[in-house]
Amino acid sequence: MKKIAGKFWAATLLMLLSLSITTGAMAKSRVMDRIDAGFGEEENRISIFFNLPVRVVSDLVNSARNEIAIRVKPVVTPGTEEEFLAGDETLSWKPSAEIPLERVVFNGQLIGNSTLLLSFSTSIGEYEITQGKGFFSISVVLKKEKKVESIKLEAPEGGALFDVPPTEIPAVSELPAEVVQPGGKPQFVEGDFALNLHSQQQPIDFKKVAPVPVPTGRRLYTTQTEVNNQQWYRLRLGFFRSAAEAEGFKKEIRHFYPNSWVDRASAEEKSRIQRDTGAPPETGEAPLMLPKQEVKPVPERLARMMEKAREIMTAKDYPKAIRMLTAILEEPDNLFAKEALELLGLARERNGQIAHAKAEYRRYLEQYPEGLDAVRVNQRLVGLISAAEQPKEKLREPTRAVAAEREAEWEIFGSFFQSYQRDGIESDFVDDDESVTRSQVNNSIDLSVRRSTADVDMRLQLNGSYDIDLLGNGSDNQEALTDAFFEVERRAEGVVGRFGRQRFRSSGILNRFDGGVIGYQFSEDIRLNVYSGIPVEKSSDVFIRDDKWFVGGNAELASLFYDIDITLFAIEQRVDHLVDRRAVGGEVRYFDDQRSFFGLVDYDIFHNRLTTFLAQTNWTLNSDTQLYFNYDYRTSPILTTFNALQGQTLETIEALGQTHTDDEIYALAEDRSAISHVVSLGGTHSLAEDFQLSGDLTLSNVGDTPASGGGGSDAFDRE
Repeated sequence: MKKIAGKFWAATLLMLLSLSITTGAMAKSRVMDRIDAGFGEEENRISIFFNLPVRVVSDLVNSARNEIAIRVKPVVTPGTEEEFLAGDETLSWKPSAEIPLERVVFNGQLIGNSTLLLSFSTSIGEYEITQGKGFFSISVVLKKEKKVESIKLEAPEGGALFDVPPTEIPAVSELPAEVVQPGGKPQFVEGDFALNLHSQQQPIDFKKVAPVPVPTGRRLYTTQTEVNNQQWYRLRLGFFRSAAEAEGFKKEIRHFYPNSWVDRASAEEKSRIQRDTGAPPETGEAPLMLPKQEVKPVPERLARMMEKAREIMTAKDYPKAIRMLTAILEEPDNLFAKEALELLGLARERNGQIAHAKAEYRRYLEQYPEGLDAVRVNQRLVGLISAAEQPKEKLREPTRAVAAEREAEWEIFGSFFQSYQRDGIESDFVDDDESVTRSQVNNSIDLSVRRSTADVDMRLQLNGSYDIDLLGNGSDNQEALTDAFFEVERRAEGVVGRFGRQRFRSSGILNRFDGGVIGYQFSEDIRLNVYSGIPVEKSSDVFIRDDKWFVGGNAELASLFYDIDITLFAIEQRVDHLVDRRAVGGEVRYFDDQRSFFGLVDYDIFHNRLTTFLAQTNWTLNSDTQLYFNYDYRTSPILTTFNALQGQTLETIEALGQTHTDDEIYALAEDRSAISHVVSLGGTHSLAEDFQLSGDLTLSNVGDTPASGGGGSDAFDRE
């Protein structure tokens, strides 16, 4: 195998080592790819992405509610279990008040289920585990209580509120009144004292502040105040019945907020928070006398659609949310119409469709002109109108854009791991100098650098290792580079690019590669990606090879049918002067509340062989019982012309071509690619709140290969 002079990746890694940012990943392939976060008004979402399909089996949370253990079943092909499932791997995260996640640890198990452990810096509330598209991701949805962004409400910049037309609906119903208890909403503790956690002169972003455990009955909120003609923003936690009670809690958060102090809360502050959160005080209040309303039953299908739309909004998939919300609004006698219409306007605004967003907001105000919801929609509309009316200065960036760029900061987080391994033999027949068989220092790093502005997201990722052999004078040092890429996305244009060592799951790419991917969102339903690069067989290959390369593309077709996404791809890979593989294929994904399905087909049109067929499905019978079934058919290893080197003493196809014709090499490659079948089925059933019964059965078979041009292999079965 040829190597480009200079060993670019090795040089890069050694430079980082000289800066004491030593890296290290396991010699095995990584199962986890990355962590992403999504923020919503009612919930936040942690998405963990994988380099191979992973199925959720069950989950448990500890009594302190600061760790979630998710039992998972990675889908690996026979013979690759030790490559993926031997050992642990860790991804770190920068915790915040919105998402207090610190790290995710994957513990692989060769037998049974593996474990995904999420650790949080503070206790969490209610959560939900959802399976991602194609089983390549798992999302943890954190439900959150409403936070009050600010107790000081002002008219939007650029003018007064938009005029709301008077309502024509009777203010009071003539139906008999019924008593409605104010239950169902979270209560909060009344008191005259608050804890001031942090003060600054810029608006506070809950996504960036340090995490804080919010006790039951308290609220995290911000205030605005003026001190010596300067505006200050304060992050506060309230309320407490006495200063001593607040001081006691102050000790619990001193690690995150060492400069916090106790303050007396104003009456306006307390009443505004109660009104904005809609929470009654714990002391109780008289039942409310509300007019009786005749409530029609909600169609189950419509309720599922609305729940799905909320999830899509939280995941920031705005084009898909627009389609879903539009379909909901087309339903007659729709009890979700009010919420769906507001969300539709918000989705169009965040998707850059400002004119459409204005139209949806105006339609909302015409249909629902009164209430706090109308005021909120009104403010959004005025913000869009006033922004459009701002005078544009030539040769000068708008002040707001400059301020946004100033506020955008680089975020750096990750983890460093170092260990020492020493193996020895105690025997009367072994000299002391020869008794030590291993003396090795293992170094590893997982480094993420991010920056996000109003228009552009940027990310730099580095994962690698350098293991130092203390016995062989450095001759047996081992280096590995798993990921080293830079990604940039321009949301308004729908363009994203990623360059460097990376993975691009499926779409005909068999493993990680050194190269680039460029994607463009043509419409709400269609996204095209093109990619090209050099395959990386092992993470220990820190050089860039020059005997293999590929080029390909795919089309992501979202929601052609209800809840069905399709991806089509084509790829050509070359090795030296020959075709390594030329494949076409596709993926199908279907999800609803009770069922999910993922299918993958990869067909090599050059060798005329089906190389991969994968089908995975889950059924939720009820809240306590889930079943699954998987079928995996593929050539093992995946059919490529490079397989012809198996059983040969030569290392390159170019060298093999000196003694074999092209057709003979292609025939050897096909002979060296056995057929693998894997069937898995199982399920889980909850016996009680803290007990769960689960079981699965896996059958696998790998066929034999003929002994042509070298040694063959025998078939074997596994259970």
